[in-house]
Amino acid sequence: MFEKLDKEVKSGRGAALVTVVKSTGSTPAEVGQLMVVYDNGNIDGTIGGGNLEKAIIQKAIEMIRKGISDTISYDLTKDLSMNCGGQVDVFVRVIKPDNRLIIVGGGHIGYYLNQLAKILHFKTIVFDSRAEVLTQERYENADELILGDVIENLSNFNFTENDFIVVVTHGHKHDEDALFEIMDKSVKYIGAIGSRRKVAIMCDNLKKRGISQKSIDKLYSPIGLTLGGNSPEEIALSILSEIQFVKSGRQLAHSRDI
Repeated sequence: MFEKLDKEVKSGRGAALVTVVKSTGSTPAEVGQLMVVYDNGNIDGTIGGGNLEKAIIQKAIEMIRKGISDTISYDLTKDLSMNCGGQVDVFVRVIKPDNRLIIVGGGHIGYYLNQLAKILHFKTIVFDSRAEVLTQERYENADELILGDVIENLSNFNFTENDFIVVVTHGHKHDEDALFEIMDKSVKYIGAIGSRRKVAIMCDNLKKRGISQKSIDKLYSPIGLTLGGNSPEEIALSILSEIQFVKSGRQLAHSRDI
């Protein structure tokens, strides 16, 4: 059960570990019983079945989506219309998958993106075809370096719904080819660097290659918030700032104005 839980979370899916921590009176649940609830409603293990288990599964799914862990108490007669008359306390521990920043391009901006993303607790994965750029010395704190043909490696990569992809290669044709490979992936964010003119040309080319307007409308490009500054580290900061807003679902505002 725990091996499957670990595999599911590493694959980008949320889950909850439900533990019976208190049981009094007549109840199907015993202290110490465990059940894993996945975000699609599937389960492993049991806490006794019946209406109690059904209610906890629904509550656990809700908690997974909100990303919160808590202890929940049920009076089986009052809350669930069961005749047992007992009371059960369960602790629901939500296990969230890692947010991953996929950096396509290991140049100057990619380097600073990795540095800033690690401070924000992202798991970082960097793609590049240049061995002299994608070195362990430059990216010593990255979680994974994928060296070689970028398009081939992107096509074989297992993306998840918790991925944020930034395309910052060493040429707009490379950016376009990378976007063509990833535009229809089910991820949280896809952004690409470029001026408005070059982005317009790139998007027009992508449409000619068969990418739908719906997919193109989801692209964040030109990438980043307009914070000011043109250095690689300043551009990386503007990109991570935009990603933070997308991740949190917030709207841009000064704290003093809220």
